[in-house]
Amino acid sequence: MYELTYAVPLILLSALCWYAGYLYGVRRGRAKEASSQLAQHYFQGINFLLNEQPDQAIDTFIRSVDVTPATLETHLALGNIMRQRGETERAIRVHQNLLSRPNLTGQQLRQARLELGRDFLKAGLFDRAERLFLDLVDDESGGFRQSSLLHLIDIYRHEKEWEKAIRAASMMDKKRFGRTPEGLGIEQANFCCELALRAMAGGDLLEARGHLKSALKFNRNSSRASMLWGKLEGLANNHSLALKRYLAVPDQQPEFLTEILSPVRDCYQALEDKSGLLRQLSGWLEKYPSASLLNMVAEEIAVQQGDEAAISFLGDYLERHPSLKGLNALLGFYWPSEGAVGRHLELFKHTLSALIERNPAYRCIQCGFKGSHLHWLCPQCQHWETVRPLRGIEGE
Repeated sequence: MYELTYAVPLILLSALCWYAGYLYGVRRGRAKEASSQLAQHYFQGINFLLNEQPDQAIDTFIRSVDVTPATLETHLALGNIMRQRGETERAIRVHQNLLSRPNLTGQQLRQARLELGRDFLKAGLFDRAERLFLDLVDDESGGFRQSSLLHLIDIYRHEKEWEKAIRAASMMDKKRFGRTPEGLGIEQANFCCELALRAMAGGDLLEARGHLKSALKFNRNSSRASMLWGKLEGLANNHSLALKRYLAVPDQQPEFLTEILSPVRDCYQALEDKSGLLRQLSGWLEKYPSASLLNMVAEEIAVQQGDEAAISFLGDYLERHPSLKGLNALLGFYWPSEGAVGRHLELFKHTLSALIERNPAYRCIQCGFKGSHLHWLCPQCQHWETVRPLRGIEGE
């Protein structure tokens, strides 16, 4: 059944169309004739709505008002409401109807093309949307260049055409419109990182280095680029260079420090520098406290100084900075134990581990998306680098 919530906007818009057409008829001295004709179309449209025939209703509303410079905004509003409601096919029909009219100015036709491109984009018809936006980018007279470039960036991101996305972003007038220069730099850096990943997967480390250099030019604080560069040097057994890249991450984006703990430990172990590892981790823990970092420090203390030293360290630290992950690490040093106490500790640890695993580890600061893995591009709001490790007693 066609829901009333779908019918109400169309009824309101039909009234708006009727009123716009009436005013147009007044201006032309044909008020009586225009009013009569539009009223007929109006009631036909209402009849279609009541009989659950929305497509016929839209056709009637389109015919009820001539497309002129005076009524263009009414038609655009109708199409945009359809698109916002997810009724992209109907929005496309409305905007395509505008493009078929010969009496619109060049500026108004460009506006209709932009809206039609947005319809195609919402419908997932990326090739058709791209062609419209590219035409508007080439035509700088209409003022739609910047909007079209933003849409092209979104299309190329979705289709993973990273080179095209970088070029489109480079064409943006960052001072006048759209995303901030810093935001565009973050996007371009991530596009370069995607290209570097592709090159690494193909075994071309030289090309990957080039892409990572470009990423850091676009955004010198790109921790993702530094992490990838560290991974790349590790693949080439350049452990000193890999460590250098990883050590840049806390100065760039300290919230991602926990992502490099394991590869940093691997680098120090490959360099046979256990004491250097413990010094580095301990220094970070004082400056950037986190549960994952605490656990690794405790593990290294246990290896180098024994379990008692690790237990003492963990106990003192958790009194000042309590966390579930830290408590779980502390219980690990007491288990397995014999007797009823040991069984109870084992039960407590398993319950605590299950609670930690159930809780999400990451949250998007833009839209609130939560997940158990780091996404550089939020799956929900499609923003780059907004997914961060959760902090607090249940997180880091």
